[in-house]
Amino acid sequence: MPAQRVAQWVDPVAEGPAPLSRHRLVVVVGFDGSESAYRALDAATQLISGRTGSIVAVFVAHPPATAELSSEGMVEVLKGFDALEQQFTEAIRSRLGPVEQRWRLERRDGSIAHELVAAAEQVSREYGADASVVIVVGTAMHAYHHVVGSVPVALVRHAKYPIVVVP
Repeated sequence: MPAQRVAQWVDPVAEGPAPLSRHRLVVVVGFDGSESAYRALDAATQLISGRTGSIVAVFVAHPPATAELSSEGMVEVLKGFDALEQQFTEAIRSRLGPVEQRWRLERRDGSIAHELVAAAEQVSREYGADASVVIVVGTAMHAYHHVVGSVPVALVRHAKYPIVVVP
């Protein structure tokens, strides 16, 4: 098709960069310290770059069923989660410090996909209609997740927010 005919069907594109919206973008990132979680964090940083917004990194602590059998076991598991939360805070600070200051880490307990959606709902309520919320997660790291299900699959099936799965 000649270029003149194609131009008839294509809307002209404005020259120069598109103006950025003043609308707040809040990116909820699932973070567990894995390589895919770091890639998700990097993607979240790129999403809010040049925009009004922030990153809410969410660490979901889910104790193994065997730890629930004894109170001593549960105390030790919770101490381990406290240490992980501190370690993750430092790791995120180290990763984002040079490029992005608008972030916080939240620790939640429960099912990972459910808690990521709950965190997204919470920030949506906090900011109201002034915010768009996006959930960003890394891909499942183990092959068996593709068979039995994974956090990204559960999110895509059940979340009412846009989901970005970073390879």
